[in-house]
Amino acid sequence: MSLLEIIDGEVTYTRRGEPFVAIRDVNLAIAPGDRVGIVGGSGSGKTTIARLMLGLVQPSAGEVRFGGRPIAEDLSALRRAASLVFQDPNSSLNPRMRVGRIIEEPLRRRGTPAEIATALEEVGLEPGMARRFPHQLSGGQRQRVAIARALIADPQLLVADEPVSALDVLVRAQVLRLIRDEADTRRFALAMISHDLTVVRQVCNRVVVVHGGAIVEEGPVGRVFDDPQHEYTRRLLDATLTL
Repeated sequence: MSLLEIIDGEVTYTRRGEPFVAIRDVNLAIAPGDRVGIVGGSGSGKTTIARLMLGLVQPSAGEVRFGGRPIAEDLSALRRAASLVFQDPNSSLNPRMRVGRIIEEPLRRRGTPAEIATALEEVGLEPGMARRFPHQLSGGQRQRVAIARALIADPQLLVADEPVSALDVLVRAQVLRLIRDEADTRRFALAMISHDLTVVRQVCNRVVVVHGGAIVEEGPVGRVFDDPQHEYTRRLLDATLTL
């Protein structure tokens, strides 16, 4: 059974007083342990899909199910079971909180020193960093803190929205390896939102290509990347190779 499903999903926003359909006719299923890359250019609708699966926006049509139940019936269950890693750790970490307090936020209680130390060590950071503030860390360290916060409550689903786009090349590789290794060890479902196909190739086993608010191609990463069927997918791959 799928962990999360979007069924005929549509999201409409209002821009300058006019309706704008951000995504339409989206059907997507993510199984436990699945690692799905959702790729597309700026404005393609990929981030709206991520927000829809987390219940951060309401569908104007269609339905989202988690564990077989519509999330509209029990949004709190989804919020307890899903975690999000943002693109920019500078905007997602409270600068007035020490790292230990930031990490324990999802627990809805005070974390024990052992829990926080373990969470830091699992993402390759020293336990002593719990006493620091975000501005005292490097960009890569801040993103590791964000991942530790996302994982401390042992989620069933992790949504990572462009989690390495703000990092330099070496740190990107380290953070991607961390996410992949944690997904392998913990067996949570992963939805990786990215405009960068090389990121998806490194971490995911399935890819969904979004263009113009619709899914235009999906399948195993190897098959889609080696034999793309849609012109937009071919353009994305060509752009990646050119870079």
